[in-house]
Amino acid sequence: MSDPQDDSGPSSGAGDREILTSPDVHESPNVAGHTEGQSEPTPSTGQGCSCYIPRRYIMIGMICMGMTIIHAIRVNLAVTVITLLDIKAHEKLGTIEAISNLPTDIWDPSMAGIMHSMFYIGFFCTHIPGGFLSKHVPCHRLFGGCILISSSLNLLIPVAISNMGYKFTLAIRFCQGLSEGPLFPSCYGLLRQWTTPQERGRLGSTVLTGAYAGAVIGFPVAGFITHYIGWQYVYHVTSGVAILWYIIWLFGAHERPSHHPSISNEELTMIEKRQGATVIEYENEKIPWASIFTSLPVISLCVCNIARNFVFILMLTNEPYYLNAFNYSIAENGMLSSIPHILMTVVAFSSGYIADCLMKDNMLNATVVRKLLTCGGFGVEAICFFVLGFQRVGKVVMIFLSLGIGFSGLTVSGWQINHYDLAARYASILVSLSSALGTLGAIASPLVAGHITNAGDKDLIFCWHIVFFITSGVLAFAVIFYAIFGSGEPQPWSEPPPGLKLVQKNDPMARKPYVPYLQTVPLTTLNPDKDSGGVDADRKSYGATAATENAKGYGLETSEKKGLTAT
Repeated sequence: MSDPQDDSGPSSGAGDREILTSPDVHESPNVAGHTEGQSEPTPSTGQGCSCYIPRRYIMIGMICMGMTIIHAIRVNLAVTVITLLDIKAHEKLGTIEAISNLPTDIWDPSMAGIMHSMFYIGFFCTHIPGGFLSKHVPCHRLFGGCILISSSLNLLIPVAISNMGYKFTLAIRFCQGLSEGPLFPSCYGLLRQWTTPQERGRLGSTVLTGAYAGAVIGFPVAGFITHYIGWQYVYHVTSGVAILWYIIWLFGAHERPSHHPSISNEELTMIEKRQGATVIEYENEKIPWASIFTSLPVISLCVCNIARNFVFILMLTNEPYYLNAFNYSIAENGMLSSIPHILMTVVAFSSGYIADCLMKDNMLNATVVRKLLTCGGFGVEAICFFVLGFQRVGKVVMIFLSLGIGFSGLTVSGWQINHYDLAARYASILVSLSSALGTLGAIASPLVAGHITNAGDKDLIFCWHIVFFITSGVLAFAVIFYAIFGSGEPQPWSEPPPGLKLVQKNDPMARKPYVPYLQTVPLTTLNPDKDSGGVDADRKSYGATAATENAKGYGLETSEKKGLTAT
């Protein structure tokens, strides 16, 4: 097919890109690929209804619930471990039934550390593949599948501990980790589709808060059930809730707004208009891997993820064991273990509003806000863990533990949402990379804690002081690195390079009629001295040397070499 003509229609408004329709279509498409001027279909529900609930809020709520449930499942073993490590565990239970149901195996702290780390070894193996899958598999199916498989495997853990032995339990934990690897990449993929830049801070922090809320619910529930009923029932209850959530998710979740059968035209139009072209997927677009791997802002996210996972997983897996040194009952232990996470959940949820307020009316730019929240959250946490290295009184320990873990919630709207600032188009890829490397911290912290606290006749609390000094150092390094290299600005590789023709992927699931179109990235940035008449000349040629070189560096072939046409 010949090159597109100059009368191909007005631009879409998506930045400086021009949208060129197929010769069969004379109207210009909007940013979502829908033809302007077409009659809007009447939605099946919501239009003109005062009780209409925005479908993006429903989706965000369901994602948040899924994150809460799966993280509540993760702390099941942390409470069970107390009954496996403490030979006096029977003295800390509340009923004869609970005492009679105690597991018969006896582990040492090193065995517990390996058990916790085995989950994150599996988690590490599927994290980067999970980012790839999130670009090729519907993210809502991937997200729900992670939770369904992990919760099903969770039902096998009591059987494995009681009857199959330590090695079989290790294998199940490894498989659980494998199943949850794509969880965060698929979650960020859903956020990309269902949030707008104006709401991303609030809605993103709401979803990520669900991960922290899991400990708030999981610790007291596991402690209560273990204390009064029996440790194995913890797994039955949490897995049952997860499977029930999945059934609801299966029928109520949709990958993107245009796939939702009951979303109103007003909400769909608002989302598409605010998102612009950042959510459009292209057939011949390739990921700029080299630029991503060498980007210092991306590396700073990886460092923060390592620090966050080192501390967060240390608390998820070992906090009940640490507090057990102060002779609390199992029920008290579960309740006290949740208090720091309650504060963190509140702070994390509030951080989205704090970030949005600070960036409102350009009061502060994204870079300053991300650094302020990240360095402030990690900085206070580092100080509190350093102080914990000198404490031996349970009440004082709870104060500093709560303050440190609580203030870390600020980082949710700091580095954790920063992936969208750097490259919204590749947010799932950035998350898979940073989280995969961050998993190294999750693997290391249980091993370090297990090795150091395997004290024998040594003072157990003193051993924990050593662990906390190491933790404080890890956090301090992250603060310094992110303060120097962190950024909130879109990176040069965050959008396709000039001079490329990008053919939009066919989306047969979209509710509205699909119109294929060709998007061309003009060369005005490479030829700033040309007037508007020169742009047309560039648009017809597609073969400028500068564009070709840029495309090669990006990992794409030029349109002439690919032989793409506007079909």
